[in-house]
Amino acid sequence: MAEKNTEDIIEEEVQSQENTAQAEAEICFSRDEMNEVLENLEAKNRELEELNVRILRLQADFDNFRRRTRQEKEELSQIVANGVINQLLPVLDNFERAFSTGATQNAGQLLTGVDMVYRQLVQILEGFGLKPIEAVGVMLDPAQHEAVMRVEDPSQPEGIIVEELQKGYMAHNKVLRASMVKVVCNS
Repeated sequence: MAEKNTEDIIEEEVQSQENTAQAEAEICFSRDEMNEVLENLEAKNRELEELNVRILRLQADFDNFRRRTRQEKEELSQIVANGVINQLLPVLDNFERAFSTGATQNAGQLLTGVDMVYRQLVQILEGFGLKPIEAVGVMLDPAQHEAVMRVEDPSQPEGIIVEELQKGYMAHNKVLRASMVKVVCNS
């Protein structure tokens, strides 16, 4: 193998130093470039802080909205309940009158008075959208009827309701209480 002469060694050393200098030059920044990068970083940090503050405010606004909405629902519920109670108070008054005079009147008059109060109560509840669920003579509908008893009756079709044990009610097309019924089961 031939020995490297001094010129080759010096040339390789110079080439190596140039490569190193070139690599260092690629990763070096001037003072102005460094200041610009730092300013951009500070601007981004300020923007981030502003966004964080904005998010916190939005979150607080949403929490306040949720609290106000819940409070308004509770107040509305109380207003509705008070309205219902106010409409039912005359019914309560009429029941009290019927009971207080019932001892001195005969049973027929007491029954007539209670029937009038019953019709008054039904009228008020119908005004709120209450409707009885039809039961006797219709097919069992599990959404509206609760079958609690079964009877065999070959003269009736399977699943027909033959007796209502407790009346069911709906309000605004929503079942409040299902009817408790007796259903034909011939199997």
